[in-house]
Amino acid sequence: MGLSGFPKLTEANGKSSLPPYLRIDPDGGIHLGVPSSEMGQGTHTTLAMLVAEELEVEMEQIKHIETLHHPDFKNGYLKTLAPKFNFQTTGGSSSIQAWHQPFRKLGATARELLRTAAANKWNIPVYECRAKNGRVEHHQSSQSLGYGELASSASKLKLPINPTLKSPEEFRLLGKSVLRWDTPGKVNGSAIFGTDVDLPGMLYGTVKHCPVCGDKIKKVDDVKAKAVPGVISVIPLEDHAVVVAESTWAAMNGAKALILKGTGGHPDFNDESISQILRDDLSKPGVPAAHLGGPADAMGNASQMLEMEYEVPLQAHAAMEPLSATASVTPDSCEVWAPTQLQDGAMMVAMGVTELPPEKIRIHTTYLGGGFGRKVDIDYLVAPLVASKILGKPVKIIWSREEDTRHDFYRPPFLVRMRFGLNTTGKIEGLMAKIVGPSCTLHFAKALGFFFPAWIDENGYDFVAAVSMFDHFALPNTYAIPNLHVDYVPSKIPINFGFWRSTGAFHNSFALESALDEVAYAGGRDSYEFRRELLIDRPRALLVLDRVAELSNWGKAPAGLFQGISFTHYLETFQVQVVEVSVSMRGKIKVHKITCVADCGQVFNSHIAKQQLEGGILYGLTATLKGEINIKDGKIVQSNFDDYQMLKLKDTPEINVHLIESHEPPGGLGEAGTPLIGPAVANAVFAATGKRVRRLPIRPKDIV
Repeated sequence: MGLSGFPKLTEANGKSSLPPYLRIDPDGGIHLGVPSSEMGQGTHTTLAMLVAEELEVEMEQIKHIETLHHPDFKNGYLKTLAPKFNFQTTGGSSSIQAWHQPFRKLGATARELLRTAAANKWNIPVYECRAKNGRVEHHQSSQSLGYGELASSASKLKLPINPTLKSPEEFRLLGKSVLRWDTPGKVNGSAIFGTDVDLPGMLYGTVKHCPVCGDKIKKVDDVKAKAVPGVISVIPLEDHAVVVAESTWAAMNGAKALILKGTGGHPDFNDESISQILRDDLSKPGVPAAHLGGPADAMGNASQMLEMEYEVPLQAHAAMEPLSATASVTPDSCEVWAPTQLQDGAMMVAMGVTELPPEKIRIHTTYLGGGFGRKVDIDYLVAPLVASKILGKPVKIIWSREEDTRHDFYRPPFLVRMRFGLNTTGKIEGLMAKIVGPSCTLHFAKALGFFFPAWIDENGYDFVAAVSMFDHFALPNTYAIPNLHVDYVPSKIPINFGFWRSTGAFHNSFALESALDEVAYAGGRDSYEFRRELLIDRPRALLVLDRVAELSNWGKAPAGLFQGISFTHYLETFQVQVVEVSVSMRGKIKVHKITCVADCGQVFNSHIAKQQLEGGILYGLTATLKGEINIKDGKIVQSNFDDYQMLKLKDTPEINVHLIESHEPPGGLGEAGTPLIGPAVANAVFAATGKRVRRLPIRPKDIV
């Protein structure tokens, strides 16, 4: 499982000047440690490209890439959004935003060390030495040395201060569609995901939770479970039990036979309970999330008022790989193998269970078979740690799909009220919005076991809940509405909630982009032209809007098809989507084509950038047309892909993604495509049926 200790730049005696992120073997092979988890978003490839570009090597020379848990790898970009956030984590589409400069500098630093080592060896000026294709050359004397031959002496030199980085015009790799580094291993089976970990003497296990939300274990009846051949132990925890066996199959069968008796939980809780809580909270005063101008006066003087409400339900993460993790605990050491998005969180829970200091604990990050925010949480790491500590052997825990679905940290439900004040020409003079729903940030704090107000300011403003609704990060680059006010009311609902791909941008974009379409229609305006007027002073936004109108042939949909449009500035990425849909007499929606134009700043791998937008769009389209978690009698109704369905290949539309060339700092992409597809489809459905969509997912009964 990876490189033991991740050696430094060289194995030679003597201390290396570089931190343990880079190693060059005598044969020139390069081993790279990176801060971000690889969960399908291609971050390993792009981070390697950044190093390879400045180091002057080809991607083929990079032999190993590993996510390395290291104190230098705190996510600096997320810390700029929330100064109290100081963790190594992969989320918020921040990997390239956080690490593009440090990893370019890492490659440039190694390059300059190698050039200096060669110059010292040849007793010539450094400026006469050229790094090229994994070698240092001296043109005048025709001498040449490979990086592997120079690594030992280079690693002992003093680090250069601010090594020169290339200009975009000098790039060989960056900006190109370089093949993914991780694809061969995923094709030939050598890639290690969480479920693939295999250790000598390892035991296998699974978990079984109390079925009712909020329930805790009072008594365990494990007689039948222990009678299952191969079952070794049943270990009760707070709200779930761990079944350990000689095989995963035996553990799963043991879990089926296990009977848990709880303290009660919330057996009367259901969908109607959630709806009632949100409705009640809508009447409560909120925490200011955005304010501009004098909205009260503008609304009071408006010639026309429009009010709408939009709602989204619970959503599961539904990653392809169910939750899994492996731990090996001894009295004086601990190792964890986990498909985690939060390495520091894994360290924290390991320290808590084992009572060992961090220097005696190692966190190995495997590939993730999908994360989407679920694997930022650390609940699934407790079972293997506790079981290994008790049984004295390595233990791998794999959740069943049913446990994964019914005991997720769900995307919270939200209700958003929009009120617009229009003048006599239909122009927006004022906007009042209220966002109601649970705070993921507070639930994340609870899961980590301490108060963690990372994205909550002193007034209670939660960036995660309010993002994309004129939040202060996006306000200068979104719609020019002169007077507005946004409130957020945090609801208390007794369910586990967590970050979900695009977090608050999903419900806020659905509400705002749907509402603007309603405002445009009320004034007899074209949806594209209406948005264009609101973005006329936002040049980057206007460029993507105009380009998508051109590429989608806006306003000229083929016969029987209807168009919808949506825009956002999210994650420092400007994006517009146009969809073409048809709707049957029975309310069945078919999305035929999606045109997406994005300005995400500097693009380092155009192929991966497009993949991320396409993947985010499909993830959001599933939530728009299919996904919904329901609660009945305190229990989650859905359990597997038969009743929590994913978008199938036959339902997948044509997707055309176009990227705007830019030298602006890179924006985020992993989540960027998800929030816009919902309102774009909803607006197209209105064009087709004349029925407004106020709730996702879109149900036939809502539009027929």
